[in-house]
Amino acid sequence: MIRSRLVAVATLAVLTLTLSGCVRMGVEVELKPNDMAVSSVVLAVEDKYLDQTGQSPDAVIDTLTEGQGDPAEDAVRTEDFEQDGYTGTRYVYPKAKLGGVGARVGWPIEVVRTGGDYVVSGTLDLTEESLGSRGGSSVDNLSVTVDITFPGKVKDSNGTIDGNSVRWEPTVGEAVEISARGSAVAPPEQGAEEAAGASEVVTLPVVPEWMVLVLGLSGLIILLLIGVIVWQAMLRVRDRRPEVAGDAPVPPQQAPHPALAQPAPQQYGGVPSPYGAAPPHPQEQPTPGDPSRPPSFPPGY
Repeated sequence: MIRSRLVAVATLAVLTLTLSGCVRMGVEVELKPNDMAVSSVVLAVEDKYLDQTGQSPDAVIDTLTEGQGDPAEDAVRTEDFEQDGYTGTRYVYPKAKLGGVGARVGWPIEVVRTGGDYVVSGTLDLTEESLGSRGGSSVDNLSVTVDITFPGKVKDSNGTIDGNSVRWEPTVGEAVEISARGSAVAPPEQGAEEAAGASEVVTLPVVPEWMVLVLGLSGLIILLLIGVIVWQAMLRVRDRRPEVAGDAPVPPQQAPHPALAQPAPQQYGGVPSPYGAAPPHPQEQPTPGDPSRPPSFPPGY
């Protein structure tokens, strides 16, 4: 149903573009890691034509889709579209399995999973026979874009690669083959961000090199000043410290007064007695010699 609706819109646009202006029809497919895909369709009108005619983009799109069904009928939501000089509406459709991508976008686009990769292939038939055009001159006024986004890195494609996305801009009036291969697995950091929610990126200000040099010199000067202050404080403490008793000079000893000097008392056996000098022992007293006694040896006996 969507395919016939999009082809009818493109056909009607080609038939009326000679009088109306340029219309863009975009197909967007976002592949998910769980073998699902979200597709959307963009219908937009060139801003230059809107300025010349004074019409609104919704009015032109309603004219193109009149009698062909409302493109918003199966959409889960609609979004305003303004890009590359075109203004219109993006119709976002429900998530579907990979096998239903072609039916969603209205073209025979096939997406299959091979191991850890998604492989996209298909044909975009934009010939006059397919669109039912009645005039080749008006075909040039239709612009068609196809964007497919992979969960991971795009490995190969015949379209224009931009990060994880591939864009094709087929020429209206021709049948264009599309092919792409990309990772079906999201990077670990991306999966963590999706699970935890979008994280805010904080950008720190860049400090100029001259400021770093000034701060470094200032810190060095402050350290030197602190060192000088500490050194001066240590000198003052050492100067104020009292002398140690061992370092003081010893006063000279005075001799005792002669009147106070007394002989030390002696005890028997040469030991001093506290009671003064003892009388000599009888045996120690000398015996007067007998003049009539012959000398003895040893003397005294």
